[in-house]
Amino acid sequence: MLTEFCLLSALTLNSDEREVLRDEINEWVKLFLPKLERESTRSEKCRLIASVERYEFGDDWFASRWQFCKFVGKTLIIFNNERRKLRQFKITSFQKKILRRNPSLENVFHGRSEIKEENGFWKLNDELERKKISEGGEALIILEKFGNFEAATRIHIFDAFLFTTKLGANELKWKTHLISDFEKAEDDNEDDKAVVPIHENVVKNFANVELYQIGDDNEEDCLGWITILEKCDGNIRTQLKNESLDLEERKKIAIELDEGFNYLFEVGILHCDRKLENFLMLGGVTKICDFGLLFETTGRRSYREMGYCRRGNKFRDGSALCKFLKLRIVLLFVFLVSGSPAFSDQNQLTGNIGYSSNYVHFLMCDWKTGWSLLYRPIDETERIKIIEV
Repeated sequence: MLTEFCLLSALTLNSDEREVLRDEINEWVKLFLPKLERESTRSEKCRLIASVERYEFGDDWFASRWQFCKFVGKTLIIFNNERRKLRQFKITSFQKKILRRNPSLENVFHGRSEIKEENGFWKLNDELERKKISEGGEALIILEKFGNFEAATRIHIFDAFLFTTKLGANELKWKTHLISDFEKAEDDNEDDKAVVPIHENVVKNFANVELYQIGDDNEEDCLGWITILEKCDGNIRTQLKNESLDLEERKKIAIELDEGFNYLFEVGILHCDRKLENFLMLGGVTKICDFGLLFETTGRRSYREMGYCRRGNKFRDGSALCKFLKLRIVLLFVFLVSGSPAFSDQNQLTGNIGYSSNYVHFLMCDWKTGWSLLYRPIDETERIKIIEV
């Protein structure tokens, strides 16, 4: 086992080596899943509506236009805010199970806004609590050892009931993908090449496990990921706040971030959560992480399989809009953008795209000055002085 897990970080393996490694990871997943427990405050109705967000509508336009849905027989129908029909689709096996248990949810309108806020939490045992790196609303990151190989492991939830008593490990199946299954992405063509982002300044996902409910024979609806990725030394926010970086180090970080973001853009990924916590350091090299808020232009299945982009038109932009983006024309997009203070252009408020470079303020200023430049209000005397300068 020790030898097989050492292959995790290898970019190139032969078919036999890949299958041996995949088998080892599958055995690890089998033992790991029962350790995961959560509580959720959402209802079956919330799950049903949220599952529509994971649809491939065929036209990205529908991802922003639909506001109501209705389940009629074996058909899902989506409607706009005036309840005019937009399109219909075949329901998934996941939705069938919910409707079978809750027949009152059939043949009625469900509003997109009816999804309740999730106030659930992880129920970690002592072992996982000790290994925990961070814990968020949808994701838990722990430190895990695979033989002698140490890696960060990210558990990402797409369905509210995943790992609760209502959808436990015994109801799940999975599919494991390795970085060595794919080539390096080199372009942003709309195709289905088996490629993934590989760059010195982007955190590498070594393996990604897609979780499905048993009975989803066609793997229509992925309910979560377990991603094994590079373990880094820490994030840039902590170092900047502690004022532990000199000017040359800050300039180096800025250059590396620019190179990483440029590469991602060239392969069809626009990272829209550019905050300091998402910039990590590994051996003095800056790494971009956290692809939860982005839009992706290629539609490549491989990006989903390796944990870079979720399934559903909500998480990617249409081909027509991509051409405009290349010209840097700002349009109304349907993808998810950051709302983190100081690190977003606040698409929800101003109409700008959420790929702000405000992090540069903190790289080139001391910590307090960075926040002051962005947020501290100035009085009339200071305003006049600035105008005079």
